[in-house]
Amino acid sequence: MIIWDFNVIVALVIILSLGVVIVLWMFYTLRGNCTEALSDREFFRQCGFCGYLYFDYFKKVPGHCPRCGSYQS
Repeated sequence: MIIWDFNVIVALVIILSLGVVIVLWMFYTLRGNCTEALSDREFFRQCGFCGYLYFDYFKKVPGHCPRCGSYQS
């Protein structure tokens, strides 16, 4: 008969739960859907005056920098 120590049981539970999390993370990361992260690039704008990088989801012309308030095309 195997005698289980409390520390061994806790270590096994932690190792198994971390293993499940890592496997699920790898599955969802490598499954595909790489186009979502790349499609956000078109919404990035950089202010020509202060250099602030921000999202412009509406693509307004002229763009309005949220940091310095300048308008740019």
